[in-house]
Amino acid sequence: MSAATEEKVEAVQPERLHQALGIYQSALVAGAPDAEGDESAEDQEPASLRGMQAVKREFPDAKEFLSLSLRLRRFAEVVSDRKLIKWGMVKHSEGGLEIHDAVVNALAAAPFRKSGVLDKDVFHELVKAEYNRLEAVEK
Repeated sequence: MSAATEEKVEAVQPERLHQALGIYQSALVAGAPDAEGDESAEDQEPASLRGMQAVKREFPDAKEFLSLSLRLRRFAEVVSDRKLIKWGMVKHSEGGLEIHDAVVNALAAAPFRKSGVLDKDVFHELVKAEYNRLEAVEK
């Protein structure tokens, strides 16, 4: 195996990323401090860490967890991506956030390095291709 191959993180199945996102979000909501609670910042673990620990419990395989965790760490960046918002793939509203399945599926397949770098140009092309694939399946 070459050094370049070793540096890449494998893609994950889209269903697994959808599942990991649900687990991550549930852990964030479940651990949110009560309005009356007067816990100090020291007593609270960061929400992102709590979410990642929940995902790790559900996905104990080290390679799969690495791949999922890199994608989850970039999720906030992805949903605020101006290009995706312009294309209507991500919609922000008072009711929350609407994300097209093409975005999550493309994120599952997107190339990552272990450093956590996402190639945005390749990712955008994957989103377009996945959107077209999903539209063709619906017809």
